[in-house]
Formats: sequence, structure tokens, C-alpha cells
Amino acid sequence: MAARVLAPRRLVSSLPLAGSLILAYGFVLVTLVRQWAHDPNYAHGFFVLPMAAWLAWRRRDAFIRAPRVPSTLGLIVVAAGAVLYVAGVVAAEFFTTRVSLVVVAAGLVLALEGRERFRTMAFPIAFLLFMVPLPYVFYYRLTFPLQVESSRLAASLLATAGMPLVREGNVIHLESYSLEVVTACSGLRSIMTLGTIGVFLLDAIPLTRGALPVYIALIIPIAVAANVARLVATAGIAAIGGPEAAQSFLHELSGLVVFVTGLAALLMCAKGLQWIGRVHGGRPR
Repeated sequence: MAARVLAPRRLVSSLPLAGSLILAYGFVLVTLVRQWAHDPNYAHGFFVLPMAAWLAWRRRDAFIRAPRVPSTLGLIVVAAGAVLYVAGVVAAEFFTTRVSLVVVAAGLVLALEGRERFRTMAFPIAFLLFMVPLPYVFYYRLTFPLQVESSRLAASLLATAGMPLVREGNVIHLESYSLEVVTACSGLRSIMTLGTIGVFLLDAIPLTRGALPVYIALIIPIAVAANVARLVATAGIAAIGGPEAAQSFLHELSGLVVFVTGLAALLMCAKGLQWIGRVHGGRPR
């Protein structure tokens, strides 16, 4: 009960520290929000902070019950985050400065609240990393292989269905339409968005330690399959309604339907793994 009474007072006392963080990371936050707003690949970043806040709120009772024993280890973590921040600023590299924000936040919780309380909030803090966009150099290295693989799988499915086509790299030539699997259609966007939601679902669907890596590994093939399904749907729309139909609102609608289907598949996999763990007597992590 004492912890609950002191909470508002401690919240007020932490305002100067919060203000200092905002001042130091102001430009980092501005560039981060700007990229979320202008890059569709990272639009999900707007939802990561509220999702992390929800995860933290669900752990508030465990946080309060845990003993508060400030740890000097947290100061080391803060120092490591500060080094990342300085390195990122000197190199004009956004990714490093953005990651440093999460590292510093983790270090402050560890330093001020101690290991036990930090342990209760480790998942929400780590979840914040999903709001950090990948460096473009890594992004483009990942997208091209995904473009080629997605086009190959889509072409195989369309050929199996009896649709005449010719594939050249990431372009599928149909009778009346050429479907180019561009960077935005590589599937990486689906992987990142489904990955964010999939990890968030772990809070509601606890899995055993053995099932957890299986579930994480399933996110990528499910996202790729959803992307391939969208490509096949686009080709089908073009075959039935012509090239104009393939570029109409049906293209976006099919993308939404396929994404929801992929999310449902991910949820079913999580529930299935949870059931298997329960049958075999596994204990959730």
C-alpha cells in the first residue's frame, strides 16, 4: 500500500528526468515520427508505444509488489545507451540513436527501480524496439531476395492453376498484364507488421519455452504466404477484370483481406501451440 501512496509523489519527482530525456532525444523522436508518417513500411510504429504502454499497465500490480532495490548495473546500461547516442550523432546514423533511447529507458528503470521491478517490465521495454525502423542498407538487402522469392512462389501457384505466364526475375508477365513485385510488395512490410502484432499477442497467449521459438519462426513464412496470396489475388483480379481492376481499390482491399487472414493464421498457430504445450504438461514461460 505504501508503494501506491508514494507513486504520485515519485511521479512528480521524475518529471525533471523525463524532461531531460525529451530534450536530449527530441530530434530523434521528431525524425522517428516523420518516418512513420511518410514511410508506409513503418506506419505500424505509431501503434508500438500505446501497445507497450498497455503491456506495462497489465504488469503494474506485479511491478508494485516487487521490491524496489535500485541497482548500479542500471547506470552501466545508461552509460552504454549514452555511448550509442553519441556514436549515432557523430556518424549521423538514426538507427543507433533510436536504439539508444530504448537502452537508456531500460537502464533508468533498472537503476531507479532495481532488478526485480525491471524484470516485470522487461517485455514492454523490449517491445519498444519494434518502433525503430531498420537501416535502409539492411532493408534493401532483405527486400530484393524477398521480391524474387515471392514472385517465384506466386508464379508457381498461378501456373499450377493453369494461367499462362512468363516470369522474369521479380516480374510476372500474364496475357494482358505484367505484375511487377516491387519493393513495397516484397513481403518485408507484412513480416514487420505481423511480427509486431504477433509478439504483442504473446501477452495474451502465453506459450511454453519450447513452443515460443516455433511460434516466432512461423511469423516469417506466414507473412510471406500472405504476401504471395495477395500477388495471386492481384493476378486473378487482372485476369477477370483487366489491368484497370488490378490497380483499383480491389488491390488495396485484397491486401487488407489477406493481411487479416495472415493474422488469423498466426493467432491459430499460437492457440495450437498453446494447446500442444498444455497437453504435454508444459509450463508457460
